[in-house]
Amino acid sequence: MRPSTPEGLVPLEIKGTAEQIADRVRRDIEEGRIPAGAPLHQANLAVRFGVSRIPVREALHHLAAEGYVVYRANKGANVVAGAAPEEIDEIIEIRECLESRLMRRAVDRLTPEALAEAATALETLNRGRTLEELHGAHQRFHTLLFHAAQRPRMTAIVNSLRFRLHVRPDVEGARKRAFARATRDVHRRLLEACRRHDHRTVEQCVAEEYDIIRRTSGKLA
Repeated sequence: MRPSTPEGLVPLEIKGTAEQIADRVRRDIEEGRIPAGAPLHQANLAVRFGVSRIPVREALHHLAAEGYVVYRANKGANVVAGAAPEEIDEIIEIRECLESRLMRRAVDRLTPEALAEAATALETLNRGRTLEELHGAHQRFHTLLFHAAQRPRMTAIVNSLRFRLHVRPDVEGARKRAFARATRDVHRRLLEACRRHDHRTVEQCVAEEYDIIRRTSGKLA
């Protein structure tokens, strides 16, 4: 019997690499199309992407290394569940350390083009109303800045830990909107400091944003 694709996901013909498959599955996880804890069957994904199981298996190993997927003995791969309350403080601390390091490297490497893209993402975040708009624009804003640091693995870890802090979809929308309002001035000053190559203010803005994350139990970023 021909395996089916995961529920709600249309078949896709991807003739590319394991990295491309990992990118697509990662996006589906981050945007909620594949929920936390869901199994990821290699056969189903191979059918969906129109490839053999070999690049699918490699893609799942990429996602496991980034923290999106966990392998369980005799059960295969599953999307990781959200963080338990006792994990949240440590996850926030790890993210802050990595983000501070990324931004220290990025400040003097950011191009006018990258800053312009980040400004567009920030405008989208400030105007955003839906959960998808808010989440996508916020992550894009920071990822565009991180990219200049030329540390893709470190960036992937920060973004995977961002995913671990997601809350329930039924309450996340209102909280995301509140977080976007609370961080609007911090994001504006961060972008301005990047334009000036102002390391000190950049570090202050990173610390301020994480103070806001901690005050909201780390569940919004």
